[in-house]
Amino acid sequence: MTILATATARILDLSALGAGTVIEARRRNEVHYRGCVEHTSPALGVVWIRDELTGHRAILHHEDYSLWHVG
Repeated sequence: MTILATATARILDLSALGAGTVIEARRRNEVHYRGCVEHTSPALGVVWIRDELTGHRAILHHEDYSLWHVG
């Protein structure tokens, strides 16, 4: 299922993310995940979110998705 994109700024530095920040994860401008950040590991290039659509926890690799702050 595709979620309409509403993001405002691309996230290039995972260390700038904090718990509770709402982000979208995209591939080819299509949103695959959207939810609140639960944990980050900038050294590994990953962020864990709670997906709004499914309620499941998802691990997002910065190399696999473009990450966007939702404002």
